[in-house]
Amino acid sequence: MSRKPLDYSLNLDIETSKRKTSLDLWIVLSVLCLSVFGIFMIYSASQSLEMALRQGIYLVLGFSLLLLISFSNFRKMELFYLYSYWPGLFFLTLVLIIPSEGNETKRWIDFGLFTFQPSELMRFLIPVSAAAFLSRKPMISNFDYLTVFILTMIATYLVLLQPDLGTSIIVILSGILPILLGGLSWTFISFGVFTVLLSLPVLWFSLFEYQKQRIITLFNPEADIYGAGWNIAQSKIAIGSGGIFGKGYLNGSQSQLNFIPESHSDFIFSVISEEFGLVGVTSLFIVYGLLIYRLLLISTNHQNRFAKILSATLSMILLAYISINICMVIGLLPVVGMPLPFVSQGGTALIINLVTIGIILSLRRET
Repeated sequence: MSRKPLDYSLNLDIETSKRKTSLDLWIVLSVLCLSVFGIFMIYSASQSLEMALRQGIYLVLGFSLLLLISFSNFRKMELFYLYSYWPGLFFLTLVLIIPSEGNETKRWIDFGLFTFQPSELMRFLIPVSAAAFLSRKPMISNFDYLTVFILTMIATYLVLLQPDLGTSIIVILSGILPILLGGLSWTFISFGVFTVLLSLPVLWFSLFEYQKQRIITLFNPEADIYGAGWNIAQSKIAIGSGGIFGKGYLNGSQSQLNFIPESHSDFIFSVISEEFGLVGVTSLFIVYGLLIYRLLLISTNHQNRFAKILSATLSMILLAYISINICMVIGLLPVVGMPLPFVSQGGTALIINLVTIGIILSLRRET
C-alpha cells in the first residue's frame, strides 16, 4: 500500500494565513501587564487617583491604536513615511515658539484638553523616515547616510534647546541606529566615534549649568546631598530599603512621604524597588526581557530591508529607554529625565510606545 506525498505547500499556506491573522501574544500580554502595573504604581507614587485614571485613559487609547496598527499593512505607506520627519520638525520648532504655559521648560504644547510633547513624537518619526529613506533603493550611498545624520542632528539640537538632555540622547540614537543597521562601513563608524571623542570638550561647555552639575554629582553624590545629590541619595535609600520582598504596596516610606522627587515618572523604579523588593524588580526585568527578546526576534526573522531596519531600531530604542532609566535611578548615569517605558506617568510617551509595538507587530505579520 503506497503512501500519499505530503502537501507542504498547503501547510505553508496555512502557517502564512495564521501569521497574518494573529498577534504575538507574548508581546501583547507583556505590554499590557507593564502598562496596567504602571497605573497602580503611578497611584502609589503620586497618591493621585486623577493622575492614575488619566494614565488609564491614555492606555485605552494607545492600546486601541496598537491593535488597529498591528492588523494593518504598515509597509504599504512607505512613501508617506519617507516624509514623516518634516511634521515632527515642525512641532519641535513650534514648541520653542509657543510652549505650554506654567512649565519651566519648553517641552509641551497645550491643546486645551491635553498637552503634547513633540520630542516624544520625533524620536518615533526619525527611525520611521530613516528606515524608509535608507531602503528606497537597492544601493545606498555615503551621501544618504550623511543626510540622515545631518537631519538627526538638527532634531537633536532643537530638543536640546527645550532643554531636554534625556530625550535628545534618544533622538540621536533614533537616527544613528538606522545608519548602523543600514550597513555603513566600519571606516566611517570609526571616524565618527573618533570625532565624538574629540568634540567632548565642546559638548561639555555647551551644556546648561544644571546639566553639568548632574554629571559632576554622578561621581560624588555625597558632595551636595541636600542639593544636586538629593535625587540619587533618596533613590538609593528607597531601593536599598526594599530588601528581598519589599515593604508592600502603598507602604514605601520614601515614596509615601515624598522624599523621592518625580517618583511617579523618572524615579518610579525606586518606588517599585521599595514596595516590592528584589523579587518585584526581578519579575519586572523578566517581563521586559521577554518583551525585548520577542521584538528583536521579529527583526532577525524578517527579510525586507525597511522592516528589518525599522523593527530593530524601535526595539533597541525601547531597550535604551529601560537601560538609561534604571542606570539613572541607581546612580550609574547622571539624572537626565528619562521615563520607564509603559510604567512611568506620561500620556504622550505611553501612546508612542504602544504605537511602536503596534508597528512592529504589523511588520511581524509579513515575516
